[in-house]
Parts: sequence; C-alpha cells; structure tokens
Amino acid sequence: MSKSPSYQELEQRIKQLTKENRIIREAKRSSRIIRMRHKRFLRFLPYPVIVRDTNGMVNYLNPAFTRTFGWTLKELKGKKGNQYVPCSLRQELADKIKALPYDKKILRLNSKRLTRDGQILDVSIRIGLDRDQNNNPAGMIIVLKDMTMENRDRANLDTTRRISRALPKYPDLRKLLYYVHSQIKELLGTQSANTILLSENKKEFYFLSAAHDDPNTRARIEKARFSVDELLSGQVIKSGEPMFINDFSGKEGQYQSRDIKIGYKVKNVILVPLRIKNRVIGILAADNKKTGDFDETDLENLNTIAATVALSIENARVSRKLRKTFEEVKSLNRAKDKMINHLSHELKTPVAIMLSSSKILAKRLESLPEKTWKPTFDRINRNLNRIIGIEDEVYDIVEKKEFDHQKVFTLIFEQCQDELESLIAEETGETDVIKKVRHRIDKIFNPKNLIKQNIFLNRFVDERIQVIKSEITHRNIEIITRLKASSPVQMPLEPLKKTIDGLIRNAVENTPDQGVVEVLVVPKIKGVQFIVKDHGIGLTPDAQKRIFEGFFTTQNTMKYSSKRPYDFNAGGKGADLLRMKIFSERYNFKITMTSKRCQRIPANEDTCPGSIKACDKIPGSPCDGMTIVTCFFPYPK
Repeated sequence: MSKSPSYQELEQRIKQLTKENRIIREAKRSSRIIRMRHKRFLRFLPYPVIVRDTNGMVNYLNPAFTRTFGWTLKELKGKKGNQYVPCSLRQELADKIKALPYDKKILRLNSKRLTRDGQILDVSIRIGLDRDQNNNPAGMIIVLKDMTMENRDRANLDTTRRISRALPKYPDLRKLLYYVHSQIKELLGTQSANTILLSENKKEFYFLSAAHDDPNTRARIEKARFSVDELLSGQVIKSGEPMFINDFSGKEGQYQSRDIKIGYKVKNVILVPLRIKNRVIGILAADNKKTGDFDETDLENLNTIAATVALSIENARVSRKLRKTFEEVKSLNRAKDKMINHLSHELKTPVAIMLSSSKILAKRLESLPEKTWKPTFDRINRNLNRIIGIEDEVYDIVEKKEFDHQKVFTLIFEQCQDELESLIAEETGETDVIKKVRHRIDKIFNPKNLIKQNIFLNRFVDERIQVIKSEITHRNIEIITRLKASSPVQMPLEPLKKTIDGLIRNAVENTPDQGVVEVLVVPKIKGVQFIVKDHGIGLTPDAQKRIFEGFFTTQNTMKYSSKRPYDFNAGGKGADLLRMKIFSERYNFKITMTSKRCQRIPANEDTCPGSIKACDKIPGSPCDGMTIVTCFFPYPK
C-alpha cells in the first residue's frame, strides 16, 4: 500500500500546479496576442492571402482576397475553395506540391485565377507549406499577386516596340498594317483587327487592311464596302471619340447587313479614331474578344497603337504624292532635256551655215576698204561664236551621249558622195572639197568622246595660262602663278580645259585693270588643289548663294551686256559655273567658292570704274574685293 503524501508535499504540489497554470495562461494569452497580430497583419496586407488547414480546407482569407476575387471568408471557410480556380488548372497546384522536394517548404508559380464575376486574372502565387513528421503537407498559407494589369502593360509595351521596329521593314502600307493588326489580335486576344477608312466622297467605308483567324474571311472583309450608317465606325467618325461595346443585345437587326457582308457575327467590338492633327482619317478596330470583355485598358492600348497607324497611313499618302510629283518632274525634266537638245542641235546647222556664208561674203568684199565692212563682220562672227559657245555649254550641262544627227548626215553624204563631188567640183572647181565637207559634218555633229587621262595639273595649268595670256593683251592684268608639281589626276581633257579656262576667265573679267589674279596648284595628301584668287569686285552674299545655279548673272539686268571675252565686267551666258559644278559631280572633284564684296560697291547695282588707278582717286575706303575658287582633284584610287 502506497504511502499518502504529506501535507507539505500536497502544498508543494499545489504551488507547482499553480505556477504551471499561470505559465499556461500566459502562453495562451501570448498565443492569442500573436494570433491577433497575425490576423491584423494579414488583414492589412495589400496582397490576397488564403490559409488552408491540414485537410486542405480554407480556414482564413484576408480582405484583400475579397477585394480582388470577390469571395468572402464566410462563403469559402471549411471548403476546398476551388471556386476561384479555373477548371483546367485545379490539379496544377496539387501536382506542383507533389513534385516539390521534401526539404523545400516554399513554392512559387505563375498561374490564373477566377473572380466571382467570371473574370480571369493573371496571378503570381507564393505558397508556404507546413509538413508533419512524415513530411506530408499539413497546412499552407497562399499569397497571391494580381499581375493582370502589369502583364497587359508589358505586353502593350512589347507590342508597341515590335511595331516600331517593323516600320522600316514594311515599305508597303498594306503589309505593314497586316503585321500591326496581327499584333493587335495577339495583344487584345481578338478574332479580328482591321483599319477602316472613309472613301474620298465620304459616303462609304472600306477596309484598308484586315487580319482574321480565317484567311478566307480576311479576304472577304477587305473586299467589303459599307455605307456610313451600316457601321458603328460612323458614330466614331462623327464624335471623334473611341468606344467599345461588349453586348449587342437588341441591336442585332441594326447591324445584320454588316455581319452578312463580312461573313461572321460580331459579338463585341472596340473602335478607336485615327487622327492626323485635327481630322479623323479612319478607324482602328478589333472585334470578338475571345476571353472576357473589352475594357478601358484595351481602349488605352489600342489608342497608343492608333497613333502609329495614323502616322503610317499619312506618310504613305504623302509618299504617294511625292512619288507622283517626282515622276511628273522626271517627265518634265526629260521633256526639257529633249527640248534643249533639240534646240541646241537645231542651232548648229544655221549657225554653221551663217559662219560659212560670212566667210564667203568676206572674200567677195575683200576688194572694198576693210573699215567699211570689217567691224560689222567681226561683230557678226563674234556673236555667232557666242551662240556656238552657248550650245557647247548646254551640251556639257545636259550631256546626251547619243545623237542621230551625225549618223543621218553621214549616211546621206556617203550615199550621195559621187553626185555631190561632181556638183561641187563643177561649181567651185575644187576637187578636194569632199574631205572638207566630211570634216565639217564630223566637227559639227559628232558627239564628243570623253576619255579619262592621267594629267599633271601643274603642267596643264601652265599651258593654259600661256594661251590665256595671249588673249588678254588688251587688259592690264597681272597673272601670278605658283604651280607645284604633284601626282597626276584622272579626268577627260576637254572638261578640265573648260573648267580651268572658265575660272581664270571669270577672275580676269571680275578684276579691274592694274589688278592681280593668282593661280595656284597645291599638292595635298589625298589630292591636288587648283586655286584661282582674284582681287576684284567680289560677290554680294546673295550672289554667293546662287552663283552655281546656272544662268545667273551677278550684274544688274538693265546694265548687263556681253562684251569681248576677258573684258572687265564682260558679262556672260550665266552657265559657266553651273557647267563646272556639273563637271565636278560627273568627274568626282569638288569645287567651292568664297568671296568678299568690295566695300565701295556693296550692291549688285553699284558700278566699279574698271581701273584701280581710277578707283584710288575716289575718296573712301580702299578696294578690298576678293574671290577665291578652289577645285580639289582627288588622286585616283
């Protein structure tokens, strides 16, 4: 029989139990406080939270869950809570947990969940697992984050970037729009996307381009035409405001003709105006959203893309007009070239005949005193040669390589050679005249054969200066040369001669007597410079801008006159520098000009006395005009 505890032992036991009870009460109170704080934390947590017990039943969800998905704790407590999981994904979580290693207690995945009203949300899920002693799941806490808007924004940004990168890849507007519509279908999850424009008379709609799940339906859409009242687009055009309709209940009859023409039933639609400045040029549309309804986010996304579509359509319209204008300009330019060529070559025959007739007439007048007829003949010949010079410049500017004139004349000449030889010999008594006639035909009508040659510029320029000096003996002009040797440049001889002669002649004609013209050849690393610097009257700023335009004269029109070549202010045909500019582009050299107008004659209308000595007698600032023209000829590669 066991011994009964003593009073002291019982008293000690009671004290121990009291202490243990106090500890238990403290623990319960602490646990209650922790639970309260835990619930408060979950209640104020911005992300949806759901807690499941060891049996997988819902025993808690926070207010954020109710705000996001619509269900309350009262509706889901003690239940599996599958209402907010799409049917196709209800086994997904169990499979993920089963595949999770035993030592892992946290699971992360991206999935989809349903709201109470049937909307599907993209969610990011984080799950914390409790495991029993056998490592089996014994409760879990699930934290969800609604990623729907974030994913849509990211998808919209990605779509916009893809469309922007695609713009230069699709020069054809319809192909570009088809690509854009395909991107819209993917972004919004629709069956169709298209661009609708108003016809020029604004009485009907047509589809500029469309994308549809069914290619046959797409072809049918693009052929359809609608009156303004047949489509909702008419309302958008009139109001200028975007819109979407998710339910056509009660309106089926109103848009029945639309569905018949396009070959499918439109259940919902979103429409956004395409704007260019203050006018609406069309509609960007999408219809039949496959999941859910259109919302404001879809409207905003489509609005963003609409700006790119409208700009592309407007650019295509402008480009089409530019191409049309360019073709018209090309046609006019060809007509102009043809006319100039025709007139240029039509001048050759009568001018050549006039020169020949002039020589014949001069021979017959040799018996008379020269002073009675020679000045008149010199004036006639000078102006005839001037016409030939104009024709030569026009030829160089237009440069048509093939002409039929020489071939035709040569053919006629060869066919009639014997008859012509007999006739000419009979009339003139000359037996060698046929060679002269053939030579004259070749000289007048034979096209120039321009072959590039290796030319040492310093030697060539020196040769041309010697010729020019013999032609300016009537002028008191000093030509100073500094011609350094260099490697040869490659150019046809004739254009180079015309360029060098023309620049030196312009310098002499713009320099008053007692003036100086400097001519330099300066070797550089990649080529050689030809420089002509005159200390003459210079050009006004406006003349400097237009000097290479062609047929532009720096003198006042009323004071303009054509004198002998190399005379001061001789005036010209206005095409020399244009011809040189064209030569530079044709034969790969660069021509530039800088000039300073003499301060005594600041305007084109002002007249220089033509002599530095005469100018020095006039009170005022010294003559300081100057023009430098530089031609850079690159060495051949």
